[in-house]
Amino acid sequence: MPKSPQNSIELNTSLYRAILLLCIAFGASILTSCHKESDSLSSEESQTSNNESAQESTTNELDDIATSILDNSPISGAAGGRICLEDDRFSCLGTTISFSEVNANRTSGTATITFPSTGCADKKGNVRKGSIVINWWGGRWFTKGSSHSVSLHEYSINDVSISGSQKVTCIAFKEKPLSVTWTITANHTSVWPDGSTATRILNKIRKWDHTETEDTFTVTNGPASANFAEGTNRHGKVYKVYITTPLVYLGSCAKANKVFIPVMGEKVITRISGTGTTKSLTVNYGDGTCENSYTVTSGPFVKTLIAKNDSSND
Repeated sequence: MPKSPQNSIELNTSLYRAILLLCIAFGASILTSCHKESDSLSSEESQTSNNESAQESTTNELDDIATSILDNSPISGAAGGRICLEDDRFSCLGTTISFSEVNANRTSGTATITFPSTGCADKKGNVRKGSIVINWWGGRWFTKGSSHSVSLHEYSINDVSISGSQKVTCIAFKEKPLSVTWTITANHTSVWPDGSTATRILNKIRKWDHTETEDTFTVTNGPASANFAEGTNRHGKVYKVYITTPLVYLGSCAKANKVFIPVMGEKVITRISGTGTTKSLTVNYGDGTCENSYTVTSGPFVKTLIAKNDSSND
């Protein structure tokens, strides 16, 4: 008996989440490399690049959390209690995952993740507090026409408070070869312990293509905005990000070569300096080769940086 489109997606959920986690790893990796290799870049350029990458990592992780929860939602309106997930982000004593208004086929409902007031530390030492509310409607998260939203309530990770919400909508599905496309919009504000604040509006398209030999994750600018992202970083610098060539991640590169950044694509970060002038920073990821290096161009400076899969703050 042939598999239905829904069964095909469910069988490949772990693959999708693995690719999504590459984006999260990338958000951490560029923080380190840009910070350590900035001798030909101004501190303003490093700060802007670092903050943009950190906030993009936050958006990716919240989407990953939502996917993890939605893929394990109970049937027939179960509410309260916990569900069993092999995810150390939710494994702490006192962390609860409750569901309400879930219909029989799980196409709509609400999930609330509440972390203990003392925080929940994952295996990497990241500590989360507060709560995350996920609402979904119109079908499962991989069904064309379905949407889910993620809102934050007194939420923080490593004492950086994050407020706001994001919405994910599935706009295309093809079963053979498996391909799913989503639009993602978000509006977040981050506040650091020292009181510094960063804001970010995101609008992007994410496409997942799966074959027997490869998983490809392609990210482009959103349809309703001229920019991929825009905001103000924690140092008060206004910036915008535009993808000039689609950013492409390959699952094979992560598995075989531990490459956690795009293997292809280019984005341009423009920012308003303290003097009111506009400057541009171009980040290029190459031609498809699996390597943890990328090129940053700023005016006359061209520098190759090596990303590492760890994290730091600017």
